[in-house]
Amino acid sequence: MKRVLGPYLRKRVAMSIIGLLAALTGLMQLLELLDVTTDVLNRDLGIAGIVHYAVLRLPGEMSVALPLAALLGSMSAFYAMARSREITALRAAGVGLRRILVFLVPVPIVLAIAQLALSQYLVPMAEQSLKSWWDSTIPLEERPAEARWVHTSNGVLKFDRNSADGQTLLDVGLYTRTPEGLLQLRTRARRADWAGNDWLLRGVTELAISGTAPPVDMERTRHWSSNLRPDDILQLDVVEPHMSGMVLADVIGGDRVSTRPRSYYEAVLARSFTAPLAAFIMLLLALPSAIMSERRGGGGRLLVALALGLGFLLVDGILASFGTSGRIAPWLSASIAPLLFATIGFWQLFSCEHS
Repeated sequence: MKRVLGPYLRKRVAMSIIGLLAALTGLMQLLELLDVTTDVLNRDLGIAGIVHYAVLRLPGEMSVALPLAALLGSMSAFYAMARSREITALRAAGVGLRRILVFLVPVPIVLAIAQLALSQYLVPMAEQSLKSWWDSTIPLEERPAEARWVHTSNGVLKFDRNSADGQTLLDVGLYTRTPEGLLQLRTRARRADWAGNDWLLRGVTELAISGTAPPVDMERTRHWSSNLRPDDILQLDVVEPHMSGMVLADVIGGDRVSTRPRSYYEAVLARSFTAPLAAFIMLLLALPSAIMSERRGGGGRLLVALALGLGFLLVDGILASFGTSGRIAPWLSASIAPLLFATIGFWQLFSCEHS
C-alpha cells in the first residue's frame, strides 16, 4: 500500500498546488499588464514588448504566489478527498493525518527548492533584465535629470543619469570626507564609464575644501576604484530590490554599496533561510481540512485553515517590516512567524488525530 498510496497522495496534492499557482500567477499577470500595457505601447514596443515584459515579470509573480498556492491547493485537494470519502477510508485502514503528512513531505521540499531557485537566482536576474530593458527604450541623453545619491567605500556619489546597463553615469559628483565626517574633497566629472574593475572618469574637476584652494581642472581621464558596481546602479530605483544571499552577504560585509541601513540587509538575509519553510507550514495548516463531519460538513475547518494561512502571511509580513527597519533583531523577524504557526499546525494535527 505504501508504494501506491504515497505517490498517489503526492500527485493529487502537487497537481492541485500547481493548478492554483498557475491561476494566481495568471491573475497577477493580467492585473499588472492592464496597468502597464499603455506605457509599453507608448514606447512603440508593440505586442512583442508586452510579451517580453510579461516573461520577465513571471518569476517575481510566481515567487509571491507560491505560498498562497501551497495553502489553497492543499486545502482544495484535502477537501476533495474528504468529500469523496477517501480520507475516511484511509483513516479506517489505519492511515492517520500524521502518516499522510509524512507521505506528503516531498511536496513541500520540492516547493522549497523552487522557492530558493526563484528568490536566489531567477527573480534577481529577471528584475535586473527588466530594469535594463525598460531603461534602454529611452536614449540616455533624453532622460530627465534626476539626482541620485549612494554611499560608496570611498565617498558619497551623486549622478543625474545612468545608462540602461548601469555602466555609464552622467554628471557625476564624488564627495570625500575626513575621518571626523567633514567634507574634504569634491570631485566632479562629466561622465563615468565602467572599465571592468573600476570606473573611468572623464572631464574631472576637483575642489579641495580648504577655504582658498581654487578648482583644479583635469581634462584627462582618471580611474576611480570603488565597491560600486553596475548591478548596484540598476537596483537604486527599485523600491524593494531582490538580491541573492551572496549579494546580501557582500553588502553586509562592505564589498557592495548599500542604499539602506545595515539592518535591512541583515533581515532580508535571515528571511532567505526561513522563506522556503512557508510551503511546509501552509501544507500543515491545511491538513485538518481533510477531516469532514458527516452532519456538519468541513466548511468550518476550511475557514480555520484559510484564516491561519492568511494570518501567517500577515504576521510574517509585519515582522519583516519590523526587522528591515531595525526595530527587532533580524533572526527574530525571520523565525517568529514560522515557529509560531508551525506549532499551531502541529497542535491542530494532534488534536484532529484524537478527535
